[in-house]
Amino acid sequence: MKSRVFLILTIMVSVVGIGFLWPYLQDMISDNQPAETDVTAGTDESEQDSAQIELTDEKIKAVQFTFSQVKRQSMNQVRVVPGRLQYDDRKHVSIKAPTEGVMVDVQVKPGDAVKTGQVLAVLNSPEIGTARADLLQKTAEYELVRNQYDWKLLIQNNVQKLVDALLSQRTMESVEKEFTDAKLGNYRSQLLPAYSQYLLALTIDKKSAPLAKSGAISLQTKQMREADVQESRAGLKALCEQSIYDVRLERDQMLAKLNDAEHRMTISRQHLESLIGSGIDLNSDDMKAAEKLSRLEIIAPFAGTIEERTFSQSERVNRSDSLFTLAQTDTLWVAADIRESDWGAVSLNGGQELRVKVNAFPDQTFTARLHYLGRKVSPTTNSVPLIAEIKNPGGVLRPGMFAQVMIPGKEKPNVIAVPAKAVLDDAAQEFVFIKDSDRLFRRVDIQSGLKTEDWIEVERGLAGGEQVVEDGAFTLKSELLLEREE
Repeated sequence: MKSRVFLILTIMVSVVGIGFLWPYLQDMISDNQPAETDVTAGTDESEQDSAQIELTDEKIKAVQFTFSQVKRQSMNQVRVVPGRLQYDDRKHVSIKAPTEGVMVDVQVKPGDAVKTGQVLAVLNSPEIGTARADLLQKTAEYELVRNQYDWKLLIQNNVQKLVDALLSQRTMESVEKEFTDAKLGNYRSQLLPAYSQYLLALTIDKKSAPLAKSGAISLQTKQMREADVQESRAGLKALCEQSIYDVRLERDQMLAKLNDAEHRMTISRQHLESLIGSGIDLNSDDMKAAEKLSRLEIIAPFAGTIEERTFSQSERVNRSDSLFTLAQTDTLWVAADIRESDWGAVSLNGGQELRVKVNAFPDQTFTARLHYLGRKVSPTTNSVPLIAEIKNPGGVLRPGMFAQVMIPGKEKPNVIAVPAKAVLDDAAQEFVFIKDSDRLFRRVDIQSGLKTEDWIEVERGLAGGEQVVEDGAFTLKSELLLEREE
């Protein structure tokens, strides 16, 4: 019990003592505060003094300084996206086997430069031979039907002329003279006798008229002869009409056969062209010589370089097997992806020029032209594909090389900008050096904004009109660090 009373008294004495001394403690804290402020101020003043550098005349001469006046201008933010060089799809083709067969001859190897139409290999294929033989047969049948159609057309024209001559009641002598060598087919033996019979009846009727008047023949006989004329005329006219119909019908039937033969020949030609991949020349040696019907020459569709060869001589190939890869590398494609998050910041138009850097040539910048910009965002990569065409006349660029594509962004007008090489950094703080006089330079901390390869936007720290140091800025930074160490 006594110990508890003693502890309570001790605590009460301590509280009373602190309350009594509290004003004195406040005075001590207020007395020490100005001293700390003075230390801080002294430190800032020291750093401010160290931000100015004065060089001697010897150092000014030793360093080749260049300066740039700070001004306002428009800037485009450039987005750098990774890409890869690849073949130009328009100039890159895999030459495949059109059918099964055996490679009887291979005339090129990878790396060979070939010309358009050059023979790359020879394939022996029974299917090719069958297709060629079928085309030859269909062509012969077409020629035969076409000759028959021409014959029917000629007969039709001559029969029409003959009918016109007969209905005009020309003399038999003139008709026979005109159509002696004309091609009339069976219609000559049908029309000319009927016309001769009509002319005979007409002559007899004309001679009967004077006899009837003189009473040498009876009126009944005269009427019978007139009836013969009318009957023979009607028969001739009916025969002419039927002949015109028949000859046109025969022509139309032959025309239908001609069209059918032409269609079958065209189908056979197209089938063969689909197998060999080129046009057909019926007068070529492969079509004329029986021993060459099954041989197919694999030719280069355009001039380029053999990038790959899959089969060798005497190997058997199947339909659609890739035999060669042919490409032109004077132009390549650079493929890149623009992420969905960057889409609102870029500005791209059809045919726009882009700058490309290739890791194999870090000091060189290539120019590419926008060829294709996708419209659909890939659900896998959340990006839009971009294809640009890049010239490669010397062949220094190779498909598969890694590249960096610089995509121009939307323009930001009227910003304060300084050259990129004028901006330095120290402990994550960016700064520039301002020329105050010929020998005096001053460090100015800045806050940067947009950045391009050549320019950097200054959002805070400069007002415009200052002279910033470009070449020689790193030397000034070194001098500043040395002064701090001293």
